[in-house]
Amino acid sequence: MIKRVILAGFGNVGKEFVKLIDEKRLYIREKYDLDLILCGVLEKEGCIFEDGGIDTSYLINCPLGSQGVLKYTEHYKESYYNYPVLEGDILIECTQSNVKTGGPSINYIINSINRGMDIVMLSKGALATNFNQLMELAGKKDVKIKYSGATAAALPTMDLGVYSLAGAKIISITGVLNGTTNYILNRMFEENISFEQALKEAVEKGIAERENSMDIDGIDSASKILLLANSLMNSNYSLEDVVIKGIRDISKEDILEAKNENKVIKLLCKAYYKDEKLVLEVSPEKVHANSLLGSINGSNKGVVFNTDTMGEIYLIGGASNPRGAAAAALKDVINLCRK
Repeated sequence: MIKRVILAGFGNVGKEFVKLIDEKRLYIREKYDLDLILCGVLEKEGCIFEDGGIDTSYLINCPLGSQGVLKYTEHYKESYYNYPVLEGDILIECTQSNVKTGGPSINYIINSINRGMDIVMLSKGALATNFNQLMELAGKKDVKIKYSGATAAALPTMDLGVYSLAGAKIISITGVLNGTTNYILNRMFEENISFEQALKEAVEKGIAERENSMDIDGIDSASKILLLANSLMNSNYSLEDVVIKGIRDISKEDILEAKNENKVIKLLCKAYYKDEKLVLEVSPEKVHANSLLGSINGSNKGVVFNTDTMGEIYLIGGASNPRGAAAAALKDVINLCRK
């Protein structure tokens, strides 16, 4: 089976996705009878498209972003277009998340759905702002959408909820869903350093972006619990319905107080019922250090599903880096194409 793929966004995650396609092409062909052909890459300053497939081995040596697209066209001049070419079977959407407007991803996704393309999303902006609109349009066009990478990168939270918990009612979801904030809080706990010092270290190590407000202010975590709740708990919420508090104000004194109680502070995402109404929250909370969520260290993530028939299900781990997110997108592509 041949599937032609269009990639929107050639940032860190997009580039890792191209690398994975290049590295794993033969493995995927042999194991899944699936031949993935990357035909196009969309960026702000143009698009490269080749009907027979882009030279991925050349593209992965190009710079990130629009620079990479333009660099590629220096060698393959005929592949450049000054408008998005959406001629394929699957759109991989990994542009930068914009949770206020949805960003350019909205138009890419809607146009692709109208063309009958299936969608794999890694960025959260379009889903956080237009979840119902996109799902309704996909249903009308008989198009499939997957977005497990948008809910926790490599940690398969969505897959667990959709497939492994089928038939069970999810009573609550509690998780540590942002690796950057978990790393910062963990370093503050381990080294008795300030929030500012831990954040600086995370940026220097590439764990946090230089523009990190979505992470530390809890917006990224809120977007993830919103998507999980809307997908798995039949809610119809927007980001405005989530109570959000980030970790900017966490002090060394707060960390020490928790430590003296044999607890650690985690930025927890919660979806639970209160008086029969679903409540969504993100806030830093103390949890016991020897609990499963309390034991999540570094940039790892974890989630607990509480169900009516299967009890509590814990899921911990998953790479919190661009390669892990790209691998989640590749998994979604493969699952879309399974017979």
